[in-house]
Formats: sequence, structure tokens, C-alpha cells
Amino acid sequence: MDTETTIIPVTAAQREAVERMLRERALAPRLRERLEMVKAASLGADWEAIAAWSGRTPRTIRHWLTRFLVGGIPALTDAPRSGRPRVADCAYYAALDHAAEPRPRALGLPFDAWTSARLSAYLAEMTGVRIAPGWLRALLTQQRFCCGRPKHTLAHLQDADAVAACEAAIAEAEKKGGSGIGALRTALPGRDASRDQSVSRQAMASHRQAATDRVGRSESAGDGLRQRGEPGAGTD
Repeated sequence: MDTETTIIPVTAAQREAVERMLRERALAPRLRERLEMVKAASLGADWEAIAAWSGRTPRTIRHWLTRFLVGGIPALTDAPRSGRPRVADCAYYAALDHAAEPRPRALGLPFDAWTSARLSAYLAEMTGVRIAPGWLRALLTQQRFCCGRPKHTLAHLQDADAVAACEAAIAEAEKKGGSGIGALRTALPGRDASRDQSVSRQAMASHRQAATDRVGRSESAGDGLRQRGEPGAGTD
């Protein structure tokens, strides 16, 4: 397209340079937006059309297109800001996405879940940039990753056959009206059937003595009944 029909003159070399930069995946969003303005202007879009899709005012669009006319693509970048420079650059964000998406074991690491400390150390090794775990959690939130505590389980250490046998025993005890569960607890030495807590030796001895006394009384009562029921055992 002839440069005289556009709102700013853009040469073929400049247009090619703009297209090449727009194909970069790690391009800063603000710079990408300004390059898109230049591309739209080179294709014949007017101020109002560029303002409609970019959401910027015509004054802002004129500002950046004028800077492009004066200084080319380098003039579209942000000026240095005061304060501490950003540590996490585009390469760090790319490494963060690459590491946080898959499971750690898929990357050849000997654990199943990331912690902020582990991820910080891994990214420091991969990129040479070290960011504290607390700041890394903030970056993860910005990148829409969710941080939380993992739920640990010992299921992988359990014997499947033993677990199935225990579940079958519990189910059988529940079918008997719940008394089977108490019997199972009572059968365990040193356990209280009601709370499944440890019982002292003294308490166990008391329980044994009480059980012995009850058995003795029952046997005496049984003997008396048998004596009264024997043939020839009359009354006075």
C-alpha cells in the first residue's frame, strides 16, 4: 500500500520489522499493543478505527505513532522506571509456566508436588534468577496458578488385601447391629471398648476380678437350680 494513503508513513522495511517482532512470544504486552497500532496504521486504518479496537484515546494513539515516526521501533518501549528493576523477565515467566504446568516427576524430579521453596530453587538453577518463595507465590497468583497445601496420604503404602479384609470385617460387624465393633475393640488387649483408648494394668486387673466374681456367682446359682431340680430332692 502506498504510504501517502496512510495516517503515518511506514516503509516496507519498517513494516517487515514490526511483523517480525509481533511473532515473538515473549514480547511485552504494552510494546505489542503499540506495534499493533503501527501495523494497523500501515494497513490504512484511521485514528478512530485504531481507537475502537485498542480502547485507547486518539490522543494516546497519536502520541505513540509520532514517537514511531521520530525514533522507530525503539521509541515504542517504556522509559526506565524509578525504583528497583524487575527481576522476573520474560524468560523467567516462560520457565515458570514450563515448570509449574506438569508434575515434578515429569521433569525428572524426585517428588510429587511443588512447594514455593522447591520451585524457587528449581527456577534459580534453570534461569540463574533467584526469587524468594514468598514473591514467587505472588507471581504464581498473577499467572493464575493456585497455591495450597497438598493432602498427604499413605494409601500407596497399604496392603490392598489387608485393607479389603478389614473393610469386610467392619461391614460384617455392622450387620450384627454394632455389637460386633465393640467385640472387636474388646478383643484388643489394653483397649477400652467404648473409647478405644489405652487402659492401665490396674484397671485391667480390676476388670478381670469383676468378671471372675460374676462367673463364680453364676456357677453357684446354676448349682442351686440343679440341686432343686434333682429327683428326690423334696421340701420339708
